[in-house]
Amino acid sequence: MQKMNLHVCALALLLFGSIATVHGRAVDLVDDSNDVDNSIETEPEPEQKSHARPFDADWLKFTKTPPAKLQQAAGATIEIVCEMMGSQVPSIQWVVGHLPISEIDDLDSNQVSEDAPSAIVRVRSVHIIDHMLSEPRTYTCVGRTGSKTIYASTVVHPARSSEILVREKQYPGNQKPRIVYTEKTHLDLMGSSVLLPCKVHARPRAEITWFNNENQKVVQGHRYKVLSTGHLLISDIKWEDMGNYKCLARNVEGHDSADTFVYPVLKEED
Repeated sequence: MQKMNLHVCALALLLFGSIATVHGRAVDLVDDSNDVDNSIETEPEPEQKSHARPFDADWLKFTKTPPAKLQQAAGATIEIVCEMMGSQVPSIQWVVGHLPISEIDDLDSNQVSEDAPSAIVRVRSVHIIDHMLSEPRTYTCVGRTGSKTIYASTVVHPARSSEILVREKQYPGNQKPRIVYTEKTHLDLMGSSVLLPCKVHARPRAEITWFNNENQKVVQGHRYKVLSTGHLLISDIKWEDMGNYKCLARNVEGHDSADTFVYPVLKEED
């Protein structure tokens, strides 16, 4: 198989991948009845020269936006899913309640990866609501990479019930694992270190196991390391590292899994 450079791979993903086909509704953080432009420039982009490559500048796009509205059912856990893809490693943060657009840039990032300036990554984040709401509430997925910020909001309405509910009380008992932060795709230059996140929501705490691109349990070594956080660190990635990596989270209540496709690419010739 011919090795493709980073920009060719990214262009192929844009043209034929989910980015080109997603149609999402971004909801204003202050007025959830209006559609808005969901891209915010924190700094003006320099003019691109005619010979510039497609992805020299920061870029970030939704591949899956959360729904505009959700209705809570009594006793049921809600999962709000947000996916995006961009240069470097995009960070995703969830904001509860209304937030003026002017305050977005002041948010602290929850990015879990190391510096990866040459990477192109598709990330997936899930916000879990495991308690009863007493009033409608807005949950906003905020993504950021470099100078780019995008966002989309979901308004969750409380369950239709005449019962008197304890305000915001968490559901009792154990909960099966739900993987809430992971990467769907990670492209980076050969020789780079790649950190594959696997953040889990569970009660009791879930045990995390990683499987490599040959569907074998990852063995700790000089290039593969499962961190105490549950993330997988692959050092000095090589062409033979290409493939699907699976994170499996398990506790007494059940299990959940998530796949990440790793694609090592050639550094471009000068």
